[in-house]
Amino acid sequence: MAEPILTATNLVRHFDVGGSLFEKPRKLRAVDDVSLTVNTGETLAIVGESGCGKSTLARMLMRLIAPTSGRMTFEGRQIDQARGRALTELRRDMQFIFQDPFSSLNPRLTVGRLVGEPLETHAPALSARDRRARVAELLTQVGLRPEHTDRYPHEFSGGQRQRIGIARALASGPKLLIGDEPVSALDVSVQAQVINLLADLRDRLSLTLVVIAHDLAVIRYMSDRVAVMYLGRIVEEGPTDEIFARPRHPYTIALLSAIPVAEHGRIKQKVELAGEMPSPIDPPSGCRFHTRCPFAQDRCRAETPQLRDTGLAPGHGAACHFFEEIARDAVPPAQGAGTGMTDGARARFALYAQALAGRTTRPRADAPPLPGAQPNVATR
Repeated sequence: MAEPILTATNLVRHFDVGGSLFEKPRKLRAVDDVSLTVNTGETLAIVGESGCGKSTLARMLMRLIAPTSGRMTFEGRQIDQARGRALTELRRDMQFIFQDPFSSLNPRLTVGRLVGEPLETHAPALSARDRRARVAELLTQVGLRPEHTDRYPHEFSGGQRQRIGIARALASGPKLLIGDEPVSALDVSVQAQVINLLADLRDRLSLTLVVIAHDLAVIRYMSDRVAVMYLGRIVEEGPTDEIFARPRHPYTIALLSAIPVAEHGRIKQKVELAGEMPSPIDPPSGCRFHTRCPFAQDRCRAETPQLRDTGLAPGHGAACHFFEEIARDAVPPAQGAGTGMTDGARARFALYAQALAGRTTRPRADAPPLPGAQPNVATR
């Protein structure tokens, strides 16, 4: 079994909102008592609707923001209180891919300077010539050309800019990459290219990935485990295929039922949730999902459920008091246990598979082959 590379225990991040000379600020509970483990070599996906706290969690894992309380370790070293040199050394092994590839790149710097900056910090002994050679190598790894080093970010498309961001993240030779919705700002066809690129780099460079995304079909295609967040807490976690085939938390069931099915004549039952997600400034008591849950009972309003083992597969847990009873009446997931992707996602990756002829990349080891793919493209 793979060793944990990153662990988080009881992470909390609260932000002060409002307040004045005569009034105390209120607490926005962005992340509230989250624990998770990321194993070496795996891809962990964190999913949930906007405002659930997943981006804040990603930034805490990267130590871009400090937790209010809780503990984090990276390769056995405690990092939640790291400062100064210790934090700089941590940056060499952990890197971040931002959501917007345009705003995350300094428009005044050339691509060569942008990608080369981490080398100046983490490999100061490199000569200018060796640094230029390393930048050219990194650009080639992400599908760009060495001559792009003298261009500026505005001269590239959105997908190319995200590749530049990935190249910059790889410059220090990290062991862990954290991507905050790295493809959500891109066109659908370009999303497939970047997802395949990340899968390719993961295998060639032995990386561990933590990915935040909205596209559930893509998550199933590339991730090994999934953690589902709602209003600052993880409500379900487990192996990807298990979560998609046998979801146990009502919120996860509702998310999967929302996956569109592009098949003429096929009608799918959808779980409708009432109302909007409550404010993290004033979250509900007990189970935070009880205000929208069709299965809520009095216990849900009074007692906070803990993540507990479902007994279905190792590592599959759900934070629900009544998931055993709910499972008997649950709506089946949108996709069968072995289909892997929605029809739309299959078409998306098939287009890119044709463009990838001659390259090698691998999604999850057990992911279904891409329709129309050549034998040497993502079919192993």
